[in-house]
Amino acid sequence: MLAKETQDYVYQAYQKTLEFLNRGSRSLMRPEFSEYSSMYVFTTENVQGYLRKLNLQGKDVLTVTASGDHFINMALEGARKIDCFDLNRNTYFMSELKLGALKALGYEEFLTFFTDSERREEVYAGLVPIQKKVNENPHFFDYKTYLKILPFLGEDVALYWNLLYEEYGFSGTKMADAGLFYGGDREAAIAANTYLQGEKEYQSARECVDQVEKHYYFSDILQIHHLPSTYDAVFLSNIYDYLVDEWSGSMTEEAFHDYIENGLTPILNPGAQVAAAYQYHYKTKNASYKPSLKTLFQSKYTIERRESLEKFGYRKILIPSIVQEYREAKGKDCLYVYEGGKVK
Repeated sequence: MLAKETQDYVYQAYQKTLEFLNRGSRSLMRPEFSEYSSMYVFTTENVQGYLRKLNLQGKDVLTVTASGDHFINMALEGARKIDCFDLNRNTYFMSELKLGALKALGYEEFLTFFTDSERREEVYAGLVPIQKKVNENPHFFDYKTYLKILPFLGEDVALYWNLLYEEYGFSGTKMADAGLFYGGDREAAIAANTYLQGEKEYQSARECVDQVEKHYYFSDILQIHHLPSTYDAVFLSNIYDYLVDEWSGSMTEEAFHDYIENGLTPILNPGAQVAAAYQYHYKTKNASYKPSLKTLFQSKYTIERRESLEKFGYRKILIPSIVQEYREAKGKDCLYVYEGGKVK
């Protein structure tokens, strides 16, 4: 039986989520982040691409919660303890739903439940990309499949999803149409995640996740230095792009670096690595097949992301992009890694 305080919190999360979804005018350009907002179904980072180049065996790790994929992949890589933080409290409910599904469903059934299309096409209105579903999956967040997952969920997580399913007529498609989710592309999900590479990896992940100590924290990135633990590795996703955005950012590059180098000191073990920034399409050449850009430039072109963190001595890990258009153009993403202190 849920304690009244927990029950009240879940109802609040449900109501706040509906308020976010019903207010309209959400951006087509990039996701919006708040305490209760839409959830990523899968990571958009090439996590399996960079984790192979970082040793997490036996390590204590702090990572964004996001879709829950970081936790699952890092558990598969042998991390000892994984703490998850996020400003969006709804990421907890998505992460726990995923972990329940990992135990309840087979590999193909898991993919069918969490992917809403076989692929996506990019439709361009001017320079603004709008994703259009192709081969839509009618079983996306299917309620009958959810009922198989339900026994593997904590009471608070079950209550949250039960409320949402009831609100949207027990239809995953209606929840998706309301804007509850970001992403869900099958091909990209498989490309990004080690645990989705095949049946063998999926079964291994199922066994690994229960062997890892885990905690959730609801925190802004600029407050994580107050967390009660210390870590051998910290993963901050692409939050850097929002903090140091040319138009709407709240920090300078120098201030961000100072926070990584000095502000995070209380939670870093000696020799800790901080994956400070993940940058998408770091370098993409000859992408002239985009109709609007081809019309605009009448030639091939190159997208070059600024290499701002290099001047501070960050190590670069380049990995192939999982986004179809950039992958076809041999595009690369970049993970910037800060390595401070002495080797442990």
